[in-house]
Parts: sequence; structure tokens; C-alpha cells
Amino acid sequence: MVGDLDELGVLAAPGILPRRAFVWRPPGYDPALTYPVLYMHDGHNLVDPATSSYGADWQVDEVAAALIAAGRIEPLLIVGAECTADRMEEYGDTDAGRAYLRFLAEDLKPLVDGRYPTRPGRESAVVMGSSMGGLISFLALFLYGEAFGGAGCLSPAFPEALCDRVAAAPWPEHPFRLYLDNGGLGLDAELQPGLDRMLEVLQAKGFRPGESLDVVGDPAAEHFEDAWAARVWRPLEFFFGIG
Repeated sequence: MVGDLDELGVLAAPGILPRRAFVWRPPGYDPALTYPVLYMHDGHNLVDPATSSYGADWQVDEVAAALIAAGRIEPLLIVGAECTADRMEEYGDTDAGRAYLRFLAEDLKPLVDGRYPTRPGRESAVVMGSSMGGLISFLALFLYGEAFGGAGCLSPAFPEALCDRVAAAPWPEHPFRLYLDNGGLGLDAELQPGLDRMLEVLQAKGFRPGESLDVVGDPAAEHFEDAWAARVWRPLEFFFGIG
């Protein structure tokens, strides 16, 4: 472990199962400063291979700490919320997904803001995840844009129905930043059409690569934690980069 991990305990909210959550503090953390916050799903897969579903973690603590030390990103807090046995429903465009988003925006975020010196403003709160976690990160902007200013969607599972709904919606009402990526092998290849369709919708709504939108493709990558760990530096630099 690089940095420090603070346990927030097992948190409960209406409509979803209870889950463990934690806050990662970077090396050199100073409570006299203020920090932007990255909220991440599948918290058990983020910093410890021993707790990860398949024995590999995102190494987000090591990657973030190295980028901070190199002066490539500003220091930040990372909040990890574990998934539950209802992951597919809670990370989907479903009633349970909306309950999970309410938990993020109305319970977890205020809890973190109350305990830590977080930077004010929705632009300093970013949501990120992979696969279904990428989908629910996007929905966090779509449904709770007043709370979050950015979403990192790695290998996102975008259903066609959501793409159509976003296309028909008067959105965005707030300025957003979006990071989207995908691999080229296995399940990632199967998810590519949904990502392509969402990109068409987003660009029609004014998102531009290199400005409010960053899009990365990795043709040799599979749908797995090792692949997300290898490229997690990209969204970290996109959202929190210096210079």
C-alpha cells in the first residue's frame, strides 16, 4: 500500500445492499490543504490484490502516488465503494442503479465532504469505473450533474437504449469532462459498438476530443483489471493533470 487508507465502515442506503467504503489519502496528505476527489466503484479491486475478485488490482494507489510525485497530477483523495452481490442491477440503468447513485450523491459524497478537506465545486468531484462501473459513472453525470463534474468510463457497457435516451435529452446542462476508453479483445470488442454509438451522440451534443472529451483505444487490451491498471494513469492525468 502506498499512501493511507481510512475505512468509512459498512454503509447502508435505501434500495441497495450495504457496502464497505474507504478513502485513500496520498503520501504527504495535509489536512490544511483542499483536495479534489475521485469516487470509484468496485472498491475491493482498486488497491489490494488480496481483496480483488480475480487476484489483480488496479494499483490505483501506486499509480496515483507516482504521478503526484512526478508532478504530473495534483494530490487527490480517492474514495472506493465496494460492489455487492447485486452489482449488475446496482450499476445498471435500473431502479437499483438510481438508488446507488442517490447513495453516491446524497450519502457518500456529503460524508466525505464532512470529514475531509475536499475542494468545493462539482468540477472537483469525478466518478470512475470499468465495464458496468463505466456505465454507472456515465449515469452519475447524466442524472446527478449538479454533484459530479467528470466521469471516467473504462471499457463501458453502454446499451443502445441509453444511447437513444441521451440523444433525445436536453443535455448537458452543466459543463462536463468525460474520459472513455476500450480494449480490442474479448468482451471489450463486443462492447465497442455501444461505445461508438455513444461517441456519436456525445459529439453531436458538443463534446470534442481534446477538450471536454478524451477517447483512448488499446487494441491489445482485454476486459480485465490488469488492462485497466495499465491505463488508469490516462484518466488520472485527464482529470487531475498539472499544466
